Amino acid sequence: MKLWSAGILAVSCAALAACGGNDNAEGETSGNNGGGEDGEETVVRVWFGREDFIPADNFEQFHEDNPDIRVETDVVPLEQAVSDFMRNHSAGNDPDIVQVFHDNVGTMVSQGTLMEMDEYIAQWQEEDPESFDKILDQAWDIAGWEDTSYGMGIHVGPYWHVYRQDWFEEENLEIPENYDQLLDAARTLDNDERDGYAIVGGREHPAWWLSTLFVSMGGEYSDSGLPQLDTEAGHYLIEFYQTLMAEELIDPSAISWSSGEMRGAFIGGNAAMAPIGDNIFPLIQEEMEYGEEWTAAPQPARPGMEGENEHELWGWPMMVSSNTEHPEEVMEVFKYLSDSEIVSEVANRYQPTTNQEVMSSDEYQEAKPWAADFEEAFAEAIIMPSHINQGEVHQILLDVMQEALQNPERDAEEIAQEFQPELDALD
Repeated sequence: MKLWSAGILAVSCAALAACGGNDNAEGETSGNNGGGEDGEETVVRVWFGREDFIPADNFEQFHEDNPDIRVETDVVPLEQAVSDFMRNHSAGNDPDIVQVFHDNVGTMVSQGTLMEMDEYIAQWQEEDPESFDKILDQAWDIAGWEDTSYGMGIHVGPYWHVYRQDWFEEENLEIPENYDQLLDAARTLDNDERDGYAIVGGREHPAWWLSTLFVSMGGEYSDSGLPQLDTEAGHYLIEFYQTLMAEELIDPSAISWSSGEMRGAFIGGNAAMAPIGDNIFPLIQEEMEYGEEWTAAPQPARPGMEGENEHELWGWPMMVSSNTEHPEEVMEVFKYLSDSEIVSEVANRYQPTTNQEVMSSDEYQEAKPWAADFEEAFAEAIIMPSHINQGEVHQILLDVMQEALQNPERDAEEIAQEFQPELDALD
């Protein structure tokens, strides 16, 4: 285990934190109320969850092509977008489109705040099949609930595993195919200067990292979207976290780490491995050369499941308010945001896109030299299941993670049996 130093967390990648939002997310006028002074211009209000998702031309081309539609944008951080949207929806002052973490969709549907968009999606497919066919099914699935789409997922992003390739080569280690091999590699690479592994162990974020590891270990969900922890995969997941702490393969303070501290440990040379999102890869590339100093791979498997495990996709879909009075114009905004020329600019510098033409383009492969290594895994990845009470699900999963880290000697099956009834009670 590396020696603790207060300076190791200097690399926090704050640039990818919430880009700030409108201090007055309530707004003074609602885009749902229609047009301009002459009654012919339609206003579409859009809340983006990060400034990074806004195309570089800021809808300039859209306004040229659609002079009768004016798009007004704001940045309301994803972390507060749902609560702000719900409050404004009740007052009739919500935007036409709001970007959210996809695991909030079920809750929003249950509150009657989203509009069914299948009719307008089918219309796009019929009128312009060439552009429609460029869009992966994941775009509609991640914005859906019970087989109905309420928006569009223009960008999705998985968590992969990143590795210090140069350190692996120095120790003649192979990139792990399963988590037992990963732990063995962590034991070899862990020393006084660095940790073998890094995790998000705190409660600042939802349990996204734990969930993606769970699925890659063969974890299953109930039909309603509840993780099944009292299973072989669940027990293995808990034991994995316990082993990391018991053998001091992670920094002891990782029990309170956020995502910035985890990725900072890897980028700063203080951890040999970590589960990190695709969107962080460009930041890593600024500090190290892919294929030489660092590399990445799909999540390992639970031993015995090599080549059979699944990988999760997360997303930030653009959801349509049930209050909107102009869904046709909303669809024009979706077409623009997913257009190959427009979305490639965002995808090349930030998050992957559901536009498969962009993802397979030479430009994208050049901008992200790791992309080719993930084509198959990305295309086959599943949307992370969610529950109508997803907020409570995350809190229980965080409790599980914290219990495993704080009590690494406790029986993993016992921990699972303590918390599974709490999950089941959410149905």
